[in-house]
Amino acid sequence: MLQWISRFPFPKIYLSFLLLWLYYAIFSASVLALLGFVFLLLCLFLQFPWKTVTKVLLICGLFGSWFLFQKWQQEEANQHLIDSVNTVQILPDTIKVNGDSLSFRGKADGRLFQVYYKLQSEAEKEDFQNVTDLYDITLKGKLASSQGANNFAGFDYRNYLKTQGIYQTLTISEIIELKKTSSWDIGENLSSLRRKAVVWIKRNFPDPMRNYMTGLLLGHLDTDFEEMNELYSSLGIIHLFALSGMQVGFFMNAFKKSLLRLGLTQEKFKWLAYPFSLVYAGLTGFSASVIRSLLQKLLAQHGIKGLDNFALTVLVLFIVMPNFFLTAGGVLSCAYAFILTMTGEEVAGIKGLVRESFIISLGILPILSFYFSEFQPWSILLTFVFSFLFDMVLLPLLSILFCLSFIYPITQFNFLFEWLENIIRYISQLSTRPLVFGQPSLWILILLLITLALIY
Repeated sequence: MLQWISRFPFPKIYLSFLLLWLYYAIFSASVLALLGFVFLLLCLFLQFPWKTVTKVLLICGLFGSWFLFQKWQQEEANQHLIDSVNTVQILPDTIKVNGDSLSFRGKADGRLFQVYYKLQSEAEKEDFQNVTDLYDITLKGKLASSQGANNFAGFDYRNYLKTQGIYQTLTISEIIELKKTSSWDIGENLSSLRRKAVVWIKRNFPDPMRNYMTGLLLGHLDTDFEEMNELYSSLGIIHLFALSGMQVGFFMNAFKKSLLRLGLTQEKFKWLAYPFSLVYAGLTGFSASVIRSLLQKLLAQHGIKGLDNFALTVLVLFIVMPNFFLTAGGVLSCAYAFILTMTGEEVAGIKGLVRESFIISLGILPILSFYFSEFQPWSILLTFVFSFLFDMVLLPLLSILFCLSFIYPITQFNFLFEWLENIIRYISQLSTRPLVFGQPSLWILILLLITLALIY
């Protein structure tokens, strides 16, 4: 397989770029995407021999068929909604309790639902906060379509849920029975394992230390982190909690070193890395950035690096996560990875970190403006400073403390996180408001990206 990939006569990065335009032409029904795809096909015919063109067209046909099938499935699921549901299986790691409001995602009849319920007592609230296993919940409730954007260019919750495979919400009026169950589904069992880790941390570590531990190790930020979440967002550094290449690299390297010290060979580690990656992806909620980072790491183990690595990662994502590029998180994750790959000349020391922070901030600016319509200038400096703190200090420290907590929980480091939050509050008071650029049109977005490419 790897030999066939290496001998493919067409640059893999060009192929992934071509398929990306085809992807948006099909899923978004965008005229601009269709025109871009046709233009790239014309360039393909002009620059490459017929034999190569035929192979590329065959691959485009296969991926195009896959995209059309996925879109058809989504439309079918959206059109054939069900009228009622009596029992759903709780996915434990999606449970959120905010005051007397409970929300979680549940499975029933092969469908996924976003579920809401108003808690009736403190005892019931505590019970749900401590749920870690898989449960079937028998209920009375009302199904509805999720709500779209209320304001112009506002957040479209309905479209977001569709990218998660959810087409209806369920509001519970009465819980009849809560019954513990079991499952052979790997994803459901990993959901339970992740929830167990979150609840363990909450029981054994104080606030705010526990929020940073669940956020940086498991990608889980609870409702009691809402105030700090807003502050990090206003400073443009909430992405520090988005699990990405740094965390994946840290845990993969730790796993590798542990196995090599036990006497395993490099070749055996390559294959053990696959189940480890699956478990780690599950423990982080199968987040877009983690899966992208894991794919790149696994491909690098087989000698595929640079732009080929990135391109093959994109092709795999088209297959295993067809909705990946319909989410802001998926697009931004790949955009960051692409920028780092394209400008990846190693520069040592502080100069290298400053250069990397500036290039990433400039390169990602058009896409950030398209999704969020604003930019925080302070984020360039703050990302540089806090990236070092989070990735080089907090992540190793919290990992060690989490492992030791099964022997004896060490909570004496909580003062560090209290200081950190006080510093964030102080910086927030000094900082200026974000610059509001507004959302550029698709044509302007493409023009900005082309301009940045020419500058590079």
